[in-house]
Formats: sequence, structure tokens, C-alpha cells
Amino acid sequence: MKRISQWPLFPLTILIIMVSASAVTMDHSSAPDEASLSINGTVFRDMNADGIFTPGESVLKGWTVRLMQNGAQISVATSDWQGGYIFENLTAGLYDLNEDHVPGWNMTVPGSGSYQVRLTDKPAFGLDWGNFKPSDVAASVSIDTHPVMRPSPEEAGRWTEQYNMSPGAYISPTLAAEMEEAPGAYFSLLDLLKYAPTERNQGNCGNCWAWAGTGAMEIDYARQLGVVDRFSVQYLVSNYNQGCGSSGACCGGWLSDLASFYKSKKMAVPWSNANALYKEGSGGCGGCSKVSASSISTNPNYPLCAITSKTIPTQGVAKEAAISNIKNVLQQGKAIWFGFFLPDSESWTDFKSFWSNRPESYVWQPDFACGSEYSYSSGGGHAVLCVGYDDTDPKNRYWIMLNSWGTTAGRPAGLFRLNMDMSYDCEYSGLGCAFYWMTLDITYPNSSNDNSSSVSEDSGSAPLAPARPDGARTGRAGRSYSFTSQASDPDQNQIFYTYDWGDKSTSNTGFLNSGERAKAAHVWSKAGVYRVRVMATDATGASSPWSDEAQVRISSSREKVRR
Repeated sequence: MKRISQWPLFPLTILIIMVSASAVTMDHSSAPDEASLSINGTVFRDMNADGIFTPGESVLKGWTVRLMQNGAQISVATSDWQGGYIFENLTAGLYDLNEDHVPGWNMTVPGSGSYQVRLTDKPAFGLDWGNFKPSDVAASVSIDTHPVMRPSPEEAGRWTEQYNMSPGAYISPTLAAEMEEAPGAYFSLLDLLKYAPTERNQGNCGNCWAWAGTGAMEIDYARQLGVVDRFSVQYLVSNYNQGCGSSGACCGGWLSDLASFYKSKKMAVPWSNANALYKEGSGGCGGCSKVSASSISTNPNYPLCAITSKTIPTQGVAKEAAISNIKNVLQQGKAIWFGFFLPDSESWTDFKSFWSNRPESYVWQPDFACGSEYSYSSGGGHAVLCVGYDDTDPKNRYWIMLNSWGTTAGRPAGLFRLNMDMSYDCEYSGLGCAFYWMTLDITYPNSSNDNSSSVSEDSGSAPLAPARPDGARTGRAGRSYSFTSQASDPDQNQIFYTYDWGDKSTSNTGFLNSGERAKAAHVWSKAGVYRVRVMATDATGASSPWSDEAQVRISSSREKVRR
């Protein structure tokens, strides 16, 4: 694990965090028989250089693997006629493994060139080494499929509902004011993320949502606890919905699904734990996980107190307001989960060609298909991690995105650039919104979290549900209508209110005193019946339930409004 310098949560505020060994929980209650601990794997010829040991690929005999601890070599193994190697009778501890380079061969897996594994209570298996000759790849045909999530209409509707039901992310008024006055800037959270680009590859498994969400967790842990480490994606895949079937992690998911999973588990698992490294690359939707949940060591782990998905206001607001809100959350030190949909196979071919053939300096325009008919058979969704932005050039503003498709010749860090000047309200007929920007609020035991957007189950009481919004019952499209509500906070913390206007847009007020009435106005662009509700969030980040709904009937601008 790598230590980092302190991270300021707000301008002019320095957060000093003392991190002790207790940041990682170690369970010594059931120490294993040390003689049972071992490490094994296979050395294979990776004919298509995809980093996956697949049927039909041959093994390599006589290759040397070295076991290291604290920088010193403690054992050497040679692969047998089946390509296998093993280190037995090991004691608990942290180990590094290296393979001797053979001239004329190139390594594909592990992507970082070595393994690190911590043994505590379980043996580690499947630490495989993939190697190829340039002639192997020249003779093979390798097709990068890059899976996308293909939800059914019902599943897509559930994801949209989860988005609409999630509370709004905290938007710092101080940061908003400072960014409004500041010139363009380059900003990145990548220093808070430990990753090997070639290993950040979901393979054939449609779990992009878990990779992006796990990255947001890793950056948040580094921000709050001062420790940079890799979290296991395999732990989620092996445990999510029992790790099998059409509801498995490889069949797609949403950020709120990840939050619900970790809310129940109450811990994240280091990538270096026994059998916690990612092995799902050859998997796909419908099958069972390649790694059983019971084989993954959860000792040590990173305890969590609470985790909640939050939406960033980008839909139904002006473009510059959407941009400001996204930048605001990033400036708080929080990475952003970005889910996007493309309507058909032609659109996905466009993005995959951009990813595979363009250099990292090229900026992708995501809204080229807005207004198209969405196809549930050939369209689909993907999730990536927004880690920063660059708007130093007003004519070339972009978001910095981290993908989970490994690397390409032009993308050695697994990154791409997304045009900041896009339509944040892009929609497809038959689906709805195309783009979703979300983040996570997480609290940990013994953390000194001053960020008012965090949620803690032990930090006090959440505000009571606000009163039903009071305002017009009828109106016309294109006109502004005001609504008021109020709520009380048991701890007398200040409150801001989130109004949900029923048309996929929300508005946040500024902070008000507990019990003070909050007023907000909205303009509906289309005729229809809308249900307005409001939620209160206090200065600790704790949110109330949604209020009862107020119904408002909006007619077209040419119709007469009935009073």
C-alpha cells in the first residue's frame, strides 16, 4: 500500500488524517494451519495475447517462477509438464511473485509484470503467467468484443427509477463561487488511484458498472483515510446475487446496485488478498463466476459504515450548470460514475472504433445519436469513471475518463477524453435519458470526515420528511411556478432541499435553518401531469425520506388553464 499526502476537502481547509494499522481490519480469531497455506498457478502460451488462459492454448514447461518476501527470494519453482507450479508450506504474510524472462517471449499476464498476494487464512490459486511470441499474435485472429450492458426494458426502467430515487449529491456553494471566478484549469484525481492499466480489463464480462463504482470507492478511501490501495472487483462478482445466472454481475448493473451490495457486506476487500484478483475476463452473462465466493479471503479488509449512491444534477439544467455541478463534486475529491447509452450497433461501432484506433489526445463527442430510436437488441450501456477535467482551452474542454477495457496502442493508461460541450439532456426514443452522472458517499470507522456530503449511520439523526410541497395545482408549459416546503432536523443542523419536479429534473436550494421554509421554482416544457416531491439533507449529509407528492397538471401553452 502507498501512503499519500493529506487531501483538502474544501478550499482553505486542511484535513489532517492519522492512519494507523487499524485502517485495515485483520481477523486473528481463527488463524489457519500454516502448513496449509500455498500459492499455485499455470504458465501458458497466450496465443492471442489477450491475457486469458482459454481452452486450446498450450502450457509452458520448465519456466521459472520466484517467490519473494520483503525483497528477498525465499523459494523458486519450475513449471511442470502441465505448466503448473506451486509453493507449499508457507506462513502467513505478504508475498511477491516474479517470472524469469525468456528471450523472444513477451508477457501478457499479469499485466503489471508481477503478482503480490497476502496469505492469512486461505491458499492462493490461479496466479497464472501468460507468454507469447510475436509470431503467435501475427498468426492468430483476435477480436476485441468489448461487452456492453444490454438491459431489458424492465431493467432499464429499474435503473432509471434508482437514479431518480437517489438523493442529490452535495454541491458546495463555496466551490461553486470560486470556480465561477477562476480561469480554466486542469484537475485530476488519478494520483488517488492505484491501478495497472492492462489489468483494468473487464474482458467478456459486462461488469463495467462494478469497475467504475469500485474505482470511485478506492479514490474515496484514499481521500478520507490517506491510503491508496486496489479493491477487489472479483469479490463483488463472486458474491453478487450468488455469482450465477442472468442476474449476475456480468449481466450489467447500476451504481445503486454496488452501493446496496457493499451496504450489506460492510467491507471492501484488497485486490492482493488470496484469490481476490480479477479472474472473470473469460466469463459472460448467464454463467457462474470463475472464482467461488468462499475461496476469496476477506482477511484483511477495509470496514465500511455506510455507502449511498448520489445523483449529480445534470438533467433539466443549463449546460454550464451541469458542468459546474460535475466539476464541484470532482473538486471535493470524489470520482464520478458516468453511465451512458448508445442506441444501436452502428453507434457502438463508432465508440469502439474511437477507443481502439484513436490516440488519447482525441476528444469523443458522445451526443451524436441524440433523438435516435433505441434498440434493445443492438443498443446498450456502459459505465466509466470520471477522474478529472481540462478546460484550460475554452475551445477544447473535456472530461478525463478511465475505462475498464484495458489498454490500446494509443491509450497506455486506459483513459479517454469526453467532450465537455455535450448535450446533458440527450434522450433516445423508447429509452429516455442517455447520460447519468453519479457519485458515492461513504463513511468509515474512525474516519475524520469533514465533507458535508458524507453519510454516517452514527453521526446523528437525519431530517424529518418535509411537508408536501405547496404550490400551483395547474399551469401552462413554459411558465415558472413556485413551490414551498419545510422540514426539521432533530440535531438542529442546517438543511438544504432537493426538489424532484417529476420530469427527470431536480433543483437544490442553499442551506437554510432547521424549520425554515424553502422555496424553489420550475418551468415545465411539456404538457402533462407531474408529481412534485422534496427531500431534506442536513449539513452532515444525512437525508430525509421523500415527502408526500403534490400533483400539478400542466397544459400546453395554447390551452386554457382550469382553476
